[in-house]
Formats: sequence, C-alpha cells, structure tokens
Amino acid sequence: MLSERVGSTGQVIGIERNRDSVAMARRFVVDRGLKNVEVVQGDATATNLPEASFDLIHARLVLVNVPYVDSVVREMVRLARPGGVVASHEADYLSHFCDPPLRAWDRLFEIFKAYSSANGIDLFVGRRTHRLFREAGLVDIEVKPVIHIYPHGHNRRPIFLHFLQNVRDRLLEQELITESEFSELMAELKEHLDCPDTLVVSHLFFQVWGRKPV
Repeated sequence: MLSERVGSTGQVIGIERNRDSVAMARRFVVDRGLKNVEVVQGDATATNLPEASFDLIHARLVLVNVPYVDSVVREMVRLARPGGVVASHEADYLSHFCDPPLRAWDRLFEIFKAYSSANGIDLFVGRRTHRLFREAGLVDIEVKPVIHIYPHGHNRRPIFLHFLQNVRDRLLEQELITESEFSELMAELKEHLDCPDTLVVSHLFFQVWGRKPV
C-alpha cells in the first residue's frame, strides 16, 4: 500500500530485526515487483538511517511486542523530516476477551502478563502511545480507536492461542507454568475457540499519528 502511495518517484524502507522475517519480506517485495521498496535488517531503536529524511514513519503492532518503547518512538521521530508524520497502530489488551468466559483463558492470560512484564513488555501500551508521541516532541496528535469481532473461521480468532504457542518454551524455562498445566489449558482454550457460539473480541487498537514540528 505504501509502495502504491509513494509511486515511482518515492521510496519505502522497511526495518525488521528478525533475519527470517527479513527474508520473507524481501521475497514478498520481489514476487510483487515492488521496485520502490527495500527491506533492511536492523534495530528499531537505532536504525542507522539518516536523520530527518522521511515524510512518513509508520509502525504497526511493534510497541506491544518489544521493550524499550521510548527508544523506538524517539527513533521514529528522529527519522521524520520537519513537517513529516509519525503514525502507529498499536494494541492494548484491555478488550481482548471471549464470551462465555473461560477459566483456561483467564489463567493463561495471567501467565502471559507475568511473562511479558518480566521481559519489559507492556501489553497495554496502546493507551499511552499518544503520550509517548507527545513527549517525543510531536504536535497535532490525533487518536482513533479500533476494535473487531473475530467470528468462527477468522484467521485472527486463535491469535492468543498462537502467541502462547510461540512463547511456550520460555514460559516453561521461566517456571511460570508446568508443562502438564500448560497442555491442559491450551486444549481447553482450543476447544472453546473451535465452538462457533464463542464470541472472541479483539484487542483495542489505537491508531495514533502526529506531526514533527517545522
């Protein structure tokens, strides 16, 4: 979408830390012939890209997954040219729930919160993104909340299950839960999500954008 927006005279640069994800993104670029897009492996807190050189800096679901969010935001603002826009789409776990309620969901979320907190990750960062942007020097800040329902068959319906599977080994290594309890709770959660009558509500997403002063 950004490639189309900037056209043949513009350029889009993507930053990604994970080597496998970089390779995947580069294949995506090549497969679609996006000649104005480059994917760079780097750290969002220190990209080594030239200061004040971009009209738009955009991040989607980054701050909710990493520590050092202040450093990421400062780097985003550093890269924007005077008058340029910095925008983000960030999650806040405030509204992420299912109905009917499920004991396994609640227990796993408590474990996930403990893991995230221990690793410097704020699952509720979305609500303070506007403040992070303001403190980093942006002006004319606007906020738009977004929320979704994930019906049966929706590809994001099992996202919580997938997150837990991704960090399973770390949860066990940090002794936040036993292997047997984890397996039992995950089975309960999967069965609940497989039920068409279970309502799954997304995170509360905050779309926040502001302008770097001239």
